[in-house]
Amino acid sequence: MDLAISFTNLGPYHLARLRAAAILLSRQGGTLTAYETASVERLYPWQVATREEPFRRVVLFPDRALEDVPSGDCAMAMEEALDRDRPDAVAATGYVRPEALAAARWARKTGRASVLLSESQEIDRPRPWWKEAVKRRRLRLFDSALVGGESHRAYLETLGMPGDRIALGYNAVDNVSYAARAQASRRSPEGAAGRPGRPYFLSVCRFAREKNLPALIDAYARYRGAVGEASAWDLVLCGGGPEADEVARAISRSGAGGSIHRPGFLQADRLAPWYAFASAFVLASRSEPWGLVVNEAAACGLPLLVSDRAGAAGTLVPDPAGTTGMRFDPTRVASIAGALQWMASRTDEQREAMGRRAAEEVARWGPERFASGLIEAVEIASASPRGRRLARAS
Repeated sequence: MDLAISFTNLGPYHLARLRAAAILLSRQGGTLTAYETASVERLYPWQVATREEPFRRVVLFPDRALEDVPSGDCAMAMEEALDRDRPDAVAATGYVRPEALAAARWARKTGRASVLLSESQEIDRPRPWWKEAVKRRRLRLFDSALVGGESHRAYLETLGMPGDRIALGYNAVDNVSYAARAQASRRSPEGAAGRPGRPYFLSVCRFAREKNLPALIDAYARYRGAVGEASAWDLVLCGGGPEADEVARAISRSGAGGSIHRPGFLQADRLAPWYAFASAFVLASRSEPWGLVVNEAAACGLPLLVSDRAGAAGTLVPDPAGTTGMRFDPTRVASIAGALQWMASRTDEQREAMGRRAAEEVARWGPERFASGLIEAVEIASASPRGRRLARAS
């Protein structure tokens, strides 16, 4: 089986998953080709060291930013690459990007198996009927899907894809790498340098409207007022983005500016010490298809406070509260503040136990799970009528 997979730009998350998938495919006598639409994506300014990979990497537009490439060019380049390479199956991210739709249409035209990679949930945003109708039509281009968790499977089912054609395991990070970096920071005599001198909540996200940071800051100020300044933990906000000014204004309004820290957007190696010494992780997004930072925090052994809108919440923060942490309603400042106070009131032993269970839970959802889920989805797609026709023809 020669499998081609398409992403807009390959960051650390993608590379970890692709390595695991390529290794699993090679054991079965197959190969993996990863199509990267552009070498730069301004939305996610990752820095990734170049190394030899177990998969073939093809950049459709080298030395160009994704945002600068016209949609028609993206679609045409993908079709030309597939015509040249002729894979047995294709996997494409979503049903919006032009190159993803071009890959799915190429698969339909040539009788190849096609897999949708998706992390959308029904609750992510309002769903106008006409947009859902467009999605249903586009979804028919795909034979199967690989999604993050049960909420993502349920959404695709509402769009018409049978549940038995949907595999799980899409959302994964390199758990081992994050855990190792955090452990190295904890062991280093200088590891805690530059970190707050008291316990702190850590939030890692883009400074964007859907991340709900002003509400988190308001909730933090309410928590701080409830427990008193002497007992309150600090709050660390790692990230950057278009709402940075609004975040700054919210901090100014809160009256807690001296206890709120903003290290900026950090690459994985510089982020590790912040994970290593945090007392708990918090993600307050109003809309969050998954939230891979929750995986990162869990891999580093942190107890979790996660918005119940995040796709990761149902998998990595299971009931009852206290297993790995707690879910909360991000639309209510009182709910966020209550979650902060609840976590800070646990004993060290209780928080450490939650962190251990979080690490154990996320270990089941790492790159290897992505690889096995991808192969499962490809096998489902290959067993579809189109896939069976291709097998007979070959």
